[in-house]
Amino acid sequence: MSNDFNFQEQLDLIRSTYGVDFVGLAMTSEDAAHFHIKWQYVSGNLNHRYQNIVLRSGRGIAGIVIKSGKPIEIRDLKESPYHDHPFNYPIVQSEQLTSLLAIPLWKKYRVCGVLLLGQRDEKQFPEIDMNDFNRFGPFYGKDMMNA
Repeated sequence: MSNDFNFQEQLDLIRSTYGVDFVGLAMTSEDAAHFHIKWQYVSGNLNHRYQNIVLRSGRGIAGIVIKSGKPIEIRDLKESPYHDHPFNYPIVQSEQLTSLLAIPLWKKYRVCGVLLLGQRDEKQFPEIDMNDFNRFGPFYGKDMMNA
């Protein structure tokens, strides 16, 4: 990853700018033999359980976003299909999120990370333009790859 980009500082800035309770960055491993996804940086976390979450492609919120390449937006977790299986989504469970936005982060034509913004206690989720995150550190939005 980029040595001159301070992920923690940027997540703290995103959390304060958008007024959300939680911001996390999950990234894929560089090791192709043992592909996994981990939450590397967080801001506004309730605990340190995120450090123990290891996902595969297609598992958990980050795994689904990485596999599909599409964002996930949940305004009310109770009204979503994810609510019925809380233990399949450990970051939602451990951080007690009630709404979220998960954005794929692209690098070299593949999704290598997920930026997750979340609210707790059924607070209203702010209006967020996903285009604000087309470029985040070493990552690029899918539409920017051909620009």
